[in-house]
Amino acid sequence: MSDPTFPPHDRYCDLVMKGGITSGIVYPPVAYRLSQKYRFKNIGGTSAGAIAAVATAAAEYRRRHDDNEGIKAFDTLRKLPEELGGKLPSSSMTKLLSLFQPAPGCHRLFKVLLTSMNAKGTWRRAGKIIGGFLLAYWPATLISIATATLVVWRGYGTLAGFLSLLFLLLLLIGIWVYRDFTRNLVKNSYGMCTGMTVSGGKHEALTPWLHKLIQELAGLKEDQPLTFGDLWNADGFPPQWIKLPQGETKRSIDLRLFTTNLSHGRPFVLPLANEKCRLFYLPEELSPFLPKEVMDWVLKHSNDYEPDPMHPGSEPPKDDAPKGLKELPPPDKFPVLLAARMSLSFPLLFSAIPLWAIDYECKEGSRSLQRCMFSDGGISSNFPIHLFDGLLPAWPTFGVQLEPKLPCRENMTYLPNQYFYGWGERWNRFADEKKPATSRMGGFLGAIVSTMQNWNDNTLSRMPGVRDRVVRVRLHENEGGMNLNMEPEIIQAVAERGEQAAEELLARFAPEKDMGPPAVGWDEQRWVRFGVTLAMLHKRFVGVHLALEDTNGHATSYEELIKQGLTKLLPGERSVLTPDQVNALLKVVEAMRSFNDELIISAPYSFEPIPEPDLRVRPSL
Repeated sequence: MSDPTFPPHDRYCDLVMKGGITSGIVYPPVAYRLSQKYRFKNIGGTSAGAIAAVATAAAEYRRRHDDNEGIKAFDTLRKLPEELGGKLPSSSMTKLLSLFQPAPGCHRLFKVLLTSMNAKGTWRRAGKIIGGFLLAYWPATLISIATATLVVWRGYGTLAGFLSLLFLLLLLIGIWVYRDFTRNLVKNSYGMCTGMTVSGGKHEALTPWLHKLIQELAGLKEDQPLTFGDLWNADGFPPQWIKLPQGETKRSIDLRLFTTNLSHGRPFVLPLANEKCRLFYLPEELSPFLPKEVMDWVLKHSNDYEPDPMHPGSEPPKDDAPKGLKELPPPDKFPVLLAARMSLSFPLLFSAIPLWAIDYECKEGSRSLQRCMFSDGGISSNFPIHLFDGLLPAWPTFGVQLEPKLPCRENMTYLPNQYFYGWGERWNRFADEKKPATSRMGGFLGAIVSTMQNWNDNTLSRMPGVRDRVVRVRLHENEGGMNLNMEPEIIQAVAERGEQAAEELLARFAPEKDMGPPAVGWDEQRWVRFGVTLAMLHKRFVGVHLALEDTNGHATSYEELIKQGLTKLLPGERSVLTPDQVNALLKVVEAMRSFNDELIISAPYSFEPIPEPDLRVRPSL
């Protein structure tokens, strides 16, 4: 293990981590090792990556106040895999498995899940699942066996006994499973585990354990939850060499997490700093998912529902709102634990988080507040490497990608070290004809779901300027993912792979000496991003050049539109334009024409982007 070091106070990096349930064991060693060379500026993640992101942010928050205490915090983070892989006293269960605690009424489905884990091959997996149902729903199994035995004993024959056994098993277990899915799972907010410790439980579940970890890493009391505002206002940013633009909000440590609003059918990025959608909650609905200290904080910093006074009549009156409805705390008072819990709501395993929003689809006067369910961020973006990307980077943004072990490669980590490497397509190898037909069909269906979920992330991960800063960590079938019951040695092997991944990033991007020259990989990354930016602008400015032509007789010129803003309110403007604004906008139009001439006509740029990037406009998340 390397000796603790104090990286320069103004050498930053960003870190984005992919979701993957127990695959998150990879991340603590990554964060620890990177912390010895960099200060974390922006940190993002989804699902299990969100857990690692909030822990990393908490440790960085501690370090921003005291370097020595920060070393201790990151060392605690480094030791997490060892803690999670440890066996509980008088038990064969690991600490990791104990964090997943099914709610009453969902324990049978959870037992089936555990029984079927780590099974290789379609038939073996099917056998494990069937065995899991027989064990989990053992009263139905016993009744079926007893009835079949009675049929044989009465002389109806072995075939009749077998058929009665099969019929009763399908009937009784089927009815019970149906009830568990449609009643107990729905009652438990569509998940087996709330994340909280079950009544009478001897060990902490995931959410209270994570709360204590965050507070310990941040050096805060448990009744003072770490908030996004704490991170934004931490010491250490901006350094002297950065001059924030006028109106730019300071975010010393910027933590962002993906969650998915299933009711709206789109992702949300937490905190909701730029989100126009107002979100509310009922205390009795939210409290089952949070430790008391965090729930008390949320209540203290929430206001009762009130219609927006800036838009009278556009929102439901207060009397029409559910009794006790409150608006979520503002972003600066929003606990990072709540954001992490909203991000890690893996479908069916963890309960979705119920919140409320205004339904604007009805006309004014008939609008209402409706419940909306927040589930796992990985549903919409499991690897949001784009979270902190600008056109040009001021410091590196590292990504940690998780993928299955490749059959044709022995290396378990991979980081491209040349520009023309790493752009090959990812493969889902379900169609291999050597596999049984049942396996191929299951793989086909799984590939459909995986493509819907990951196509955007997979496409972006190949992009120049992205692939060369994303280290890929490969996992065997029995590692990470839904393998909740991994043995300690497997947990340790996965964690060691995380440290190896961090070493590859440091070898390429970090300078050998604190005051030495920049690393070759970092300079190459900056040049590639510069080339990609120009290539995207080149591609788009052909259309801009045509739009700016003032010889089109079917449209008003942009110069004339701008000048009209002096006397009339243009769409999207809150007031008419001032003469200074008009002059500035006219100069912008001229600069755009000049840029187009220089880039496309005077000196055509020769950078070769592989694959070709694109620049699109879309709403922010």
